[in-house]
Amino acid sequence: MKRLILVLGVSVAVLGSGLAAASVLSRQGQGNETDDGGIHGGPISRFHTVSGCKLTDVSTLPGNWTHGDYVSAVVAAGDPAQIPLAAQSDCGKPMVAVGHGGGPPAHALKHMAAGQAHAGDEPDDAGSDISGS
Repeated sequence: MKRLILVLGVSVAVLGSGLAAASVLSRQGQGNETDDGGIHGGPISRFHTVSGCKLTDVSTLPGNWTHGDYVSAVVAAGDPAQIPLAAQSDCGKPMVAVGHGGGPPAHALKHMAAGQAHAGDEPDDAGSDISGS
């Protein structure tokens, strides 16, 4: 009788774990996709001011065009001098990113300036005699 109860208990545990695994596997890939609103660039509000994005004809760009779309269109126009300007512009960027300027943030500039104090002949780890042996 004890063996019967043991066999039934183990069978229920194996069956339960198998069903749980099947349930998890059947849901893989679901819920991982974001809702992009069905448009290129998603539902995010982007900087599309024509007067600020003059390096290419933005009216030819698709839907909710992105910064990458803008830079690619400038590259396709063929003027290499315009590419850095397009890359540093706010055109096509999400509105939350507009106006933050190009380049590193202030705290990074501070660290870079501190690192330049060691830019001479003295390496950053001068004074520490760590030879690794």
